[in-house]
Amino acid sequence: MSERSVCIVTGGGGVRIGNGICRVLAAKGWTVVVADQDLPAAVAVAEEVRGAGADAVPMALDTTDAGSVRDVVAATVREFGRIDALVNSAGVGLRKHGADATPEEFDRVHAINYRGPWTCIREVLPVMLAGGGGSIVNIGSVHAAGAAETFTLYAATKAALAALTRGIARDYGLRNIRCNIVHPGAVESRGNEHLLADFVATKQMLPTAIESDDIGNAVAFLLSTEARAITGTELFVDAGTTAMLFEQ
Repeated sequence: MSERSVCIVTGGGGVRIGNGICRVLAAKGWTVVVADQDLPAAVAVAEEVRGAGADAVPMALDTTDAGSVRDVVAATVREFGRIDALVNSAGVGLRKHGADATPEEFDRVHAINYRGPWTCIREVLPVMLAGGGGSIVNIGSVHAAGAAETFTLYAATKAALAALTRGIARDYGLRNIRCNIVHPGAVESRGNEHLLADFVATKQMLPTAIESDDIGNAVAFLLSTEARAITGTELFVDAGTTAMLFEQ
C-alpha cells in the first residue's frame, strides 16, 4: 500500500482547472491519479508533475460511463491499495438560452456535469469507507448561485451538484466522509488572457486574474486535515464576483 495519500482528479488533463489541481496536490505530497477522457492530455499533465519530482499516474476516464469509472477505481486500488480523496473536476459548458437547447444537449451537459460526479462518488465511496473515511471535493461554478444569460442549463447542473455535495456530506458524515464544493469564477488559462481583461476590471472585487493554482490551493485545503471540521460547504474562489451587487 502506498504511504502517500492518493487522490483521483477527474478532468485532470489539459491546461485548465484540473491541471492546476493536480499540480498543487502533487506538490503538497499527494499521489495524484490524473484521470481524463483525453488520455494524451492526462499523460502530459502526469509527466509535468513527475518532472517536478512529485508522483502522478495518468488514466483514461469517461465519467459518463460507469464501467470506465469502475475500471479507474479498481486500477487505483490495485496500484496503490487506497483512495483517500476524489476531486470531480471534469465538466463541460453550454451557452444557449434555456428553451433553445436540444434534448441531446440537455442530456449531455447533465450527464457530464451532474451524473458523472455522482457516478464517481458512488464507485469511490466503498473504497473510502473500507479505509476508514475520505474527502471529496466537487468543482462547481459561480453560476450555481446566480443567473447569467445563456448559462441556464449549465447553471442548473452546478446548482444540482451543490445540492448533491450537501447530501453526500449528510449521508456519510458519521462514517468519516467529508464532501465540499469549490465554485470557481473566471479562471485564466492559456489562450483566454485577453478575454478576461474586461471581466477582471468590471465584474470582480479584486483586480487579480484567478489562476488554476488558486483553485488547486482551495481544493488542497479542503482535502487536508486542516479542514477536518469542514463538510457540506460551498467555497467561492471568484475574486468577489458572486458577492458583488453591481459591476464596477
